[in-house]
Amino acid sequence: MLVTEMEPSEAGIDSLLRRSMAAPLPSLPSDFHQRLMREVRRGSQPLDRYRRILFTGYGLTSALVSAVIMRGQGLDWGAIAVMILGPVALAAAAPWARRATRTTMRHSAK
Repeated sequence: MLVTEMEPSEAGIDSLLRRSMAAPLPSLPSDFHQRLMREVRRGSQPLDRYRRILFTGYGLTSALVSAVIMRGQGLDWGAIAVMILGPVALAAAAPWARRATRTTMRHSAK
């Protein structure tokens, strides 16, 4: 079915999308990476603390929201715990496995 006429709200959305797509793409300055690294090195201790707080808050919030959504879909708490804590355990074990692999590779190279 071919639709030739649009409703007023559709025409407004269409116009907005066309203007948005015609706009130039945003880009970062060419020296952005160097400037960012300079700023990070300048105040790394407070930045590290806030980054950890932000990351922890984001992780806890996303785990809670995921649990509520999964529970709303009818999953039991055991399955929810496995699906949330499983990836957390893998992420926590990754540095340990990396160190163990590095140590094993050093010993085999000698």
